[in-house]
Amino acid sequence: MIVGTATSAQTTARRLRVSWWSVLVLVVAAAPRVWAALWDGGVFEPAEICETLEPAHHAAFGWGLLTREFREGSRSFIFPGLISGVWKVAALLGVRSSSGLVGIAKLGMAALSIAGVWFAMSLARRLRGERAAILTGLLVGACPPLIALGSRCLPGAASAPLVVLVAALLQTRQRRDAVLAGIVTALTLFLRYPNGLLAIAFAILLVAQQRREDARAYLLAVAGTSLVGGLVDWPAWGWPFHSLWMFVKVYTVGGRLGTLPALSPLFYSEHLASSIGLTYGLLLLGLVLAWRRARGLVLVVLFFVVAQSFARVKELDFILPVLPLAIAVAAVGLVRMLDGLGRRGLPTYVFGLACAAQMAWIARAPTRGELGFGASDWVIWHSGADYFRTIQRAASETDLCGVVFLANEPAWSGGYTYLNRSVPIFFDAKPPHLAAANYVVGSKTEKLPPGWRSIFTDGGNALYQRAGGCSEPPQDWTMNLP
Repeated sequence: MIVGTATSAQTTARRLRVSWWSVLVLVVAAAPRVWAALWDGGVFEPAEICETLEPAHHAAFGWGLLTREFREGSRSFIFPGLISGVWKVAALLGVRSSSGLVGIAKLGMAALSIAGVWFAMSLARRLRGERAAILTGLLVGACPPLIALGSRCLPGAASAPLVVLVAALLQTRQRRDAVLAGIVTALTLFLRYPNGLLAIAFAILLVAQQRREDARAYLLAVAGTSLVGGLVDWPAWGWPFHSLWMFVKVYTVGGRLGTLPALSPLFYSEHLASSIGLTYGLLLLGLVLAWRRARGLVLVVLFFVVAQSFARVKELDFILPVLPLAIAVAAVGLVRMLDGLGRRGLPTYVFGLACAAQMAWIARAPTRGELGFGASDWVIWHSGADYFRTIQRAASETDLCGVVFLANEPAWSGGYTYLNRSVPIFFDAKPPHLAAANYVVGSKTEKLPPGWRSIFTDGGNALYQRAGGCSEPPQDWTMNLP
């Protein structure tokens, strides 16, 4: 009996041993994420500004455009609050430029995304061994949606690494890991409240596996951490759990949800197929093949995807929380099939490299349409970067006392995140607004009154200057977005 136990422990240890190939795969997966954080200066979805960076800037420095969600308190302030805290520290250390602050936020998201690749590999390693871990690293590392959104400050992108970490922790069958999994799960709730579906699914999974003590520890950790997170709403909104209550009130039937257009239940499948390519079909096959080995996790993924598919509002970011988890489980199923071909795993590695190459080809130039953000064929990399560089040039002008942003919707403008100056921002060329500003950011063909001259151009955009100071902002000036 002792010999059998020792042999079993040795087998488990051997299966969980990390190879240098895994480390190399992680380094390769990190490269495009770090590149996107440091050198992609564009914004292809206004939520990456309005839902996180602008409220964070408002909290850190007192200036920031606020959406209705952050004025009425229907979103938790934990995510923007974390970024705000980091920015305050960075400012104390001498970081003054908007590019520096945005770069820090994006690097933090990239680091979280890279950690998510490792967590997914760790889950696959526990389920099937090192070959499954390497295949997972290749697939998650090259997945276009995870690369495109991984370095952007979006709640779904921040949730994805945490969800697969929860799944990996729950595989250890250790009580302390169940507690940690509960804490991490609660954090995902305050990134996006619909992640509560995953909290329910993981709890049911533990009960179904007859791990009642682990389920109790997990649920207590979720409840305790959620209580702390709910109390954060007290100083932010004036009442505990205010954001949860407002979210339910605003985004359920009878609230704002009923006024929004309904999208097809096939939205996620269609756009995962368009953004991942041929490998998407193979991943679906892998999930089927993983049923015998990891049916509980397959059901967790299906439960979340189906629930989100029938929600009225859909964006690819909403489904991102389970994508690394789904890929890791699919890799386990695919390895089960490929191991039957023998040759010491060579077919697995060739297959993984081929799939990674196919996805990398899409990831080099993914479009908004492929990712489900409208029907546009705009490539997301550097999207709008020339406009933001023009804003940053305006911020460098020492006499700046007010600025008008034209040729762009307010939510797309970059706001104070990219300006990082405590001056009024306006979004039209009304005479009172032009009088309260001495710089205009707009297209190169803007028709401005006499006295304005172009002093800088970048792409199709220009920075215009007016001599003299600024009048007091008119009474209609506000930092609130529609």
